[in-house]
Amino acid sequence: MKWRFAIRYLTARKSHSVINVIASVSLLAVVVPVAAMVILLSVFNGFESLVRDLYKVVDADIEIRATEGRLLIDEQICQEVGSVEGVEAYSFMVERQALLRYRDRYTTVLLRGVDENYNNVFNIRDYTSVGSADVWLGDIDRVMVGEGVAYDLGIYAIGVNDVEVISLGGASVGSLIPTSGMRGERMPLCGTFLIDSEHDSSMALTSLRAMSRLFDCEGRADVLLVKVGEGRSPQRVREALAESISQPTTITLREEKNESFYAIMRYEKWGVFFISLLVLVVASLSIIGTVIMLIVEKRDERLTLYSLGADHNFIRGVFIREGLLISGVGGIIGVVIGVAVVLVQQYYGIVKMPNGNFLIENYPVELQGGDLVVIVAAFMAVAAVVSMAATYTMIKRNS
Repeated sequence: MKWRFAIRYLTARKSHSVINVIASVSLLAVVVPVAAMVILLSVFNGFESLVRDLYKVVDADIEIRATEGRLLIDEQICQEVGSVEGVEAYSFMVERQALLRYRDRYTTVLLRGVDENYNNVFNIRDYTSVGSADVWLGDIDRVMVGEGVAYDLGIYAIGVNDVEVISLGGASVGSLIPTSGMRGERMPLCGTFLIDSEHDSSMALTSLRAMSRLFDCEGRADVLLVKVGEGRSPQRVREALAESISQPTTITLREEKNESFYAIMRYEKWGVFFISLLVLVVASLSIIGTVIMLIVEKRDERLTLYSLGADHNFIRGVFIREGLLISGVGGIIGVVIGVAVVLVQQYYGIVKMPNGNFLIENYPVELQGGDLVVIVAAFMAVAAVVSMAATYTMIKRNS
């Protein structure tokens, strides 16, 4: 019954045109912040998904490291890892700081020595900009560098000259480069990759066989990279690996390795949400004016309802629902507009990234149902509080 009265009051023609104006402003005051919430949260979701996809190129789903020293590469650990359900592929890797030289130019890189299964764990071929991602070519060991590294070395063509890979016996490269203990080997450049500015300017790949010669780590690996099958739970696969592997190891998920970064992104996302919510709260104060004007205009109708047996709670309930209806209609319109904008951006890419400094041309967006639920719950809670505050105050004064 209360909802029927509220709908009637909302749709009925008002005797004063100013009430229509205030109601329209109140509606618009809800539409804009709600639509902005949907769009902003979707943009943050898009960037988070983009970053996660980029990390998938350099960080495996699961990383296995020896608790002390290095992993022993033998048939036993291969059988133990390969027998775990949910493991799609795995690859051994050695990772060291190294120096690259091309003609008279030098640059330091994080050099990864990988085996033949590396491209099964990562989709590095999808990020290969020039040449090939195969650092193995029969008995020939090759090197692949990021485009930033190639630029620093002055390499503008593949296969023109070899790149010299220089190790320092496993030590990190500092600003002063010692000559003692250096090991160098010339390798043909097989290709370049384009992931992001950080990795493109600091990372290179070569074969595990070459790394064994350069860093004297034959039969050992720093890390065992594991790719989890589609639809499988990385957490459950990790638990199974912990039970299966006999060597003392530390097993880390990709999310755990970059946990602080993901946490910062989540904090930024919900920080923007609460700022938008504050804007919505301030804008929703206009609903108070609409509810107050309706209470004043419907004074005669309220007296009639009182004479028919209605009490204060009934009258308050009617006007609280009046405020909820105004907010609800505005919120629904705002959600529809926000969803429409996000879908248009997702499928047509209307808004472009500035200056072309990114791997993608359009602003990434991703619509998540959980965000819509939170947004709807937030604006309805705000509407309920505002409507109750206005109604209880005015009904008490005019009773």
